[in-house]
Amino acid sequence: MGHIYQKVRLRADKATTIRMLVDTGAIFSVIPPGLARILGIKRPRRFVKVRLADGRSIHLGDDIAIVRVDGRESPAIIRVGKIDEPILGVEALKALGLVVDPKRKRLSPSRPYAVRLGGYR
Repeated sequence: MGHIYQKVRLRADKATTIRMLVDTGAIFSVIPPGLARILGIKRPRRFVKVRLADGRSIHLGDDIAIVRVDGRESPAIIRVGKIDEPILGVEALKALGLVVDPKRKRLSPSRPYAVRLGGYR
């Protein structure tokens, strides 16, 4: 299928727009420490141990940011670690109501809204 990249606006204390690799094999989104500093994330709220696809375990910082894609906006968990390029994970895609369209090689809506609060009609 190839790689899909998406223009994403991230907002924590500060905001910036970046290009992220859409990774349907990653549960959470991951950004490098330099980008975390640009967003005003000086020290992540906590650190978590994660297992990589190659079997290695590493510790990554954990924080929250507002993710905006194509007019859809939602809070999402952002992991901070030494990576080559920012990754947009499945948790953010689900919150935004987006899925990968492999034929068109882009993100498409899975529903007409982003986050929906449960119990409200």
